[in-house]
Amino acid sequence: MLGSYSDIMKYFSHITEDDRVPHALLLLGQEGTGQLRAAVEWAKMLQCTEGELGSYCGKCKSCIKMDNFSHPDVHFAFPVIKHEKFKREETTSKQFMDEWRHFLKTNIHGTISDWLDQINGLNKTFNINVAECNEIIHNLGLKTYEGKYKIQIIWHAESLAKEGNRLLKLIEEPTGDTLIILISQNHNAILNTIQSRCQILKLPAYTDSEIEGLLERDFDIDQKELKEFCFLADGNMRKAIELARHNSMNYSADMLDWLRKCYKADPDELLSIVTDLNAFERETLKAFFRYMLHFLREYLMAFQMQSSDNTRLSTTERNVVLKLQKILDLDKTCALQKLINKNLAYIDRNLSIKIILMDMSLKINEILRAEVNKFA
Repeated sequence: MLGSYSDIMKYFSHITEDDRVPHALLLLGQEGTGQLRAAVEWAKMLQCTEGELGSYCGKCKSCIKMDNFSHPDVHFAFPVIKHEKFKREETTSKQFMDEWRHFLKTNIHGTISDWLDQINGLNKTFNINVAECNEIIHNLGLKTYEGKYKIQIIWHAESLAKEGNRLLKLIEEPTGDTLIILISQNHNAILNTIQSRCQILKLPAYTDSEIEGLLERDFDIDQKELKEFCFLADGNMRKAIELARHNSMNYSADMLDWLRKCYKADPDELLSIVTDLNAFERETLKAFFRYMLHFLREYLMAFQMQSSDNTRLSTTERNVVLKLQKILDLDKTCALQKLINKNLAYIDRNLSIKIILMDMSLKINEILRAEVNKFA
């Protein structure tokens, strides 16, 4: 039973030691389960020239190149948009490799939305096209330069759509030194003809101890916050990292302050809070909105169960729940969720953030004032 990320890596180590490396592997998993990280770590293990079989040394030339995502025998394919210097049908991952390496170094647990946001493509068509498939076939038809394997990692493989048929022969009849790793969150979007030719491995959620270990390594967090972040992340490493980066424990106070001022609707106070929120960087504001959605989901659970004991909320946030119960019922909570989701999408458009925030503030006032309540 592969119940953790560590178990997955042990499995990769064992099949490497036993020389049972499959020619094609489909890695499935929900957001934040580390499919891309696992693929890269396994590739590093397979290409290491100094470490023991089934592990990597981290010091040899191969490992150093893998850490820089520049190993000549490890190739990446991923969804892209039209490059400004190329026609769309000619644009492939090759034109976005600098951005991709930055993404891998800073956001290896990121989503397709995170990636598209980085290349300014959130509102643009993206896919893995015919030219990309031909590039994959060409790369894997070459001899290895310096590694034991030719490895092709295809991230967000559902973006292949019907073009994946071009890779069927390659997947079915690869050379002995070839490994193709497809990564997806939705196996239903992968052609059945591809799935049937792959070994399928589903990654579990991270354990709290695994999340705690990574956050301790990469962030300066006290133990209380560390425990709360692990609890709130609920196995999603992307969410845990986002919490640590933005320290969303401060968001509960910001949220309560905003709701309180929206309820009162004093023009000066509204302008002040909107100005403060508008000062957030775009990614920070998006994280704040996502935090509010998380809080409201947990709030609904507490509201329905009439207890916040089993929610993924910190002690501070549970106190916020008690304050909001005087004004926020089921219908209003759902209305707020709908409003925030709608405006979360607007942030990535070429619109004035300040106008969006002021419009939201007025609509929040309408929601909260739908019935006369006293907001403490």
